[in-house]
Amino acid sequence: MLFKTVVVLWLILLTLWIGDGKGLSFDSKKILGDKTPATETKTEDIPELNDILNSKDQDLRLKAARKLVERVDVEKALEILEHSALPHTGEGHLVVHQIGFYAYQKYGVDSILKCKDYFLYACYHGAIIEAASGEGFEAIVKMTDRCKESPVRYFQCVHAAGHSILAMWNYDLPKALETCDSLYEKESDFPEALSSCHNGGFMENLFGVHDWGKDKEIKRDWLSEDPYFPCNYFGEKYQRGCWLNQAARIYQMNKGDVVKTAQICQEVGNPQYTEWCMDNVARQIHPLTLGNPNMTFQLCQQVGPDWYDKCVLVNAGSFYSVGGRSEAISICSQVPATIKPECFERLIGQIVSDPLKKEEREKICQKLEQPYSSKCLSSLSLVP
Repeated sequence: MLFKTVVVLWLILLTLWIGDGKGLSFDSKKILGDKTPATETKTEDIPELNDILNSKDQDLRLKAARKLVERVDVEKALEILEHSALPHTGEGHLVVHQIGFYAYQKYGVDSILKCKDYFLYACYHGAIIEAASGEGFEAIVKMTDRCKESPVRYFQCVHAAGHSILAMWNYDLPKALETCDSLYEKESDFPEALSSCHNGGFMENLFGVHDWGKDKEIKRDWLSEDPYFPCNYFGEKYQRGCWLNQAARIYQMNKGDVVKTAQICQEVGNPQYTEWCMDNVARQIHPLTLGNPNMTFQLCQQVGPDWYDKCVLVNAGSFYSVGGRSEAISICSQVPATIKPECFERLIGQIVSDPLKKEEREKICQKLEQPYSSKCLSSLSLVP
């Protein structure tokens, strides 16, 4: 189902596209460079995987995921899906939402403790959405507070809350943003939380993630044919959250024309808004690589020479964020010398903040070329 999407965020947020609903078969070694055939779950061993991986019907995939978690419970279901051929894309993320829905229904607020970081925190997203749907705004705060052990995880959780809040307000975007303000504006330990909540609300407004698959007519009063709406309606504190999504809307309106989307972003008239918009353009390119990091260099040429380097850097980060750690390293190893230090510095930041066990992060650091491998290990040594 083209142009449907799910939450994707790594501190400054990522946008992932869902495919056209023609099945989930793919080359797992291209998409998930860290998996090997020896660790992948065999479909014949898990009966639900046939529908999850091979069905053309997304609703059937989601029902199969629900059957799986009901049979084996949350943690085992997550391990099965992580080690299967389920791609780390929008479709895969939505499948794992089902694990989060079930987790909250069974474990309540403690469901967050059952979730793992697989598929870009999809279980966390599902649990928070389910909590908000059943118990309102107080449940959202309780759930997101449980995520504070990891900054990356916390921003993911608050972003998911933004999605939930807009759906609860029946897509009344101003009310949803005001609710984000009331819940997170006073958050002093994580000041970026407010922008993350705004971002989730704007993303939900574009794609209706929360209602997808429920045969419910989606209300969208805050979309128009103006490529800069609704960003040009709201005040300054909402601009970051809006523009970090707006290129996705422009991309939709121009039927997937990256060149035209980039041109419109560059004509905004505000350098900061353009930068945020172009960041989001780069994230539209990531799914077009089909998991092949080498395609990044070709596809990023569409954004123009002034934004090419940034596009490549953003896509390296995007690969890492969805589980393609080896692909991210490959991109940074191939970039021109002028941006190689920045590419690896960004990558090191992601490795250090990755919720993986420390010894696993050390192994990733060791895969970097020198001097960045040593810098990565040094930075990691400062983390408790």
